[in-house]
Order: sequence, then structure tokens, then C-alpha cells
Amino acid sequence: MLWSEVAWYARAMGRSADISAIEEVSIPRGWMFRCDLAGAGESEVRLDWADYGHWCPGGGTTPSRVVEIVLQVMFEYGATVPTSFDAARVRHVVPEADKLITSLM
Repeated sequence: MLWSEVAWYARAMGRSADISAIEEVSIPRGWMFRCDLAGAGESEVRLDWADYGHWCPGGGTTPSRVVEIVLQVMFEYGATVPTSFDAARVRHVVPEADKLITSLM
């Protein structure tokens, strides 16, 4: 399955594809997550502490859930999801990404 097919699936179903963070590693200034993209492959997503604090100021959502929401927003918008990227990329490919992400928490 291609990334575009996963994005189409997410939009067609009116919900996110079955995206899940399957591995979490602490790295300097944040975390690295290996994520399953609805069986279509995997992506490594870096989440910086600053972005986590911006999207989840009270810490009420786990970092892994924040990354899943970032991926969901990218898929629902039809943005390409690279095999490895920083979560802040969502701001460059999805208009009003910050607003969308915080609304889904």
C-alpha cells in the first residue's frame, strides 16, 4: 500500500487510519517514535520537547499520542509522510496544523 492510499483511506473513512506508535526511545531534547502506518509501512518521528510543550502545555497527553495525532493530521490532509521526519514538519505541510493538533487532544 502506498502512502497516498493510506491518506485516501483515512479521508474516505472519516477517521484516522490505524496509526500507532510501536516503539519509543528518549533522545536528547525529546523522543523518537517508530510508528506503524496502518500496515502500509513504518515511519520514525522525532518529537522535540518544545513541540510537545506547545501542543500539550499541561502534559495531559502522552508524547506517543501526540505523534499519532500529528500523523493523523498529515494523513487526513493528504500530506506525504516521510520514512523519517521531525514532527514539526506538519506545520510546513498542513495549514493551521497547531490548531488541528490541539483540537484532537
